[in-house]
Amino acid sequence: MRHLNLCLVALIGLSACTVGPDYQKPDINAPKSFVSQDVLGALNTNASKKETFANNWWEGFEDPVLNQLVDAGITQNFNIFAATARVKEAQARVKLAGANDNLTVESDLAGSVEEQKRLNRDGNQTTTSRTTGSLSASLPLDIFGRTRREVQAARANLEASRAELKSIVLKTSSDISSEYLRLRGNQRQLELLKESVTLQEKTLSIVRSRFEAGLAPELDFQRALASVERLRSQIPPLEERLRNSRNDIAGLTGHFPGHYEALLNAQGDIPEYKTPIPKLVPLDVLDARPDIRRAEAQLKEAIANIGVAQADYYPAFALTGEIAIGSTGISSLPTTDLLIGSLAAMIEHVILSGNVRDANLEIAKAQAEEALANYELALRDASQQVEESLNAIRASIERTSSLEKSATASERSFSQAQTLYQQGLISFLDVVDAQQDLADDEQDLAAERTAYSTEIANLFNVLGTKIQSP
Repeated sequence: MRHLNLCLVALIGLSACTVGPDYQKPDINAPKSFVSQDVLGALNTNASKKETFANNWWEGFEDPVLNQLVDAGITQNFNIFAATARVKEAQARVKLAGANDNLTVESDLAGSVEEQKRLNRDGNQTTTSRTTGSLSASLPLDIFGRTRREVQAARANLEASRAELKSIVLKTSSDISSEYLRLRGNQRQLELLKESVTLQEKTLSIVRSRFEAGLAPELDFQRALASVERLRSQIPPLEERLRNSRNDIAGLTGHFPGHYEALLNAQGDIPEYKTPIPKLVPLDVLDARPDIRRAEAQLKEAIANIGVAQADYYPAFALTGEIAIGSTGISSLPTTDLLIGSLAAMIEHVILSGNVRDANLEIAKAQAEEALANYELALRDASQQVEESLNAIRASIERTSSLEKSATASERSFSQAQTLYQQGLISFLDVVDAQQDLADDEQDLAAERTAYSTEIANLFNVLGTKIQSP
């Protein structure tokens, strides 16, 4: 008995031994600034406010309808519901992994009755009866840390699930904002297009009058008619995009198509972002982006699984105990209660496994190598996405400046062309060209302003964070 106690003490003392590598965060080695870091500073030049919002970045557009839609999306989006369910599942798996070293108790309390009769030498019959029940328990000893590694892996999986949820919330807010901004931009383009059609219809009316009076050739009339119909043909595609945007926003907020017809049919301006944008550096972004944190959590899980695989090479230990409860009696003698207990240490070890353990360890190591590569790739993809967004914003700012100048010049050119045509100094073809140039410039300018606003929404998605102090 003393020898058994010494063995148990020795086994418990070994419980601090955990096989497998411990996780160490890889060096990011991020550059000190983005290549287009100056764009982040330039974005704050025209900001109407000095402080950023502490909570939701989309509120910087100061559009109540947009705020309503994003709030609805975050609370009703089914992708978010599914990700939330995965977090709950991961939480349960942490409990399941930790349950492997818990005390297990089994009971057989129904008992059994045995009766034995035998004939004695004196001719009398003796009856022996026995009633039994049992209660057994087993306590695993995590000597080599298999359970601890399984718990580490489960917790890393939970961390990855939570990061995925944050990523989906961020993407949902960005998607809704971008779609809403596109809708407002298309509404503006449609409004400008209808104004251009109305303007050219007036020109067509003048040309028709001159043609019918014999003062203008039929060529002028047909060119004017073609110009009007060409512009009118651009209306149906814009109306189609508007319907699709309303339906897309409905889907992103957990509703069926048509839910926002009344709310989003009304004309609205393209909102401008009026709040300073945080001047983050690559390290800030890479530490904050949820997809990076998810990739790192998956790496943690893979490292922990190496320990799980290595623990299979070592024996498993458990303390087992049993208590037998019963009663026995002979003939009419009083019944005697029985209580018998036992305690033992159980060792299980597979001597030969047909290379199964070797294969499992190789698989775990390969998965860890893949997770590390995916983490490194995620770092670089994130940095690249930010650079692309900043470059797109820079190009949009420059293009908007040129289009504003072009639209101003086209408007003056068209006004002069109308005057000269009425004086008979130029042909109608010159008027049509000037009119078409103005319509094109106005459409391009509205489209570019829309692109700029949507790129701001995308910038917050690739920065991976809510607004912080700049």
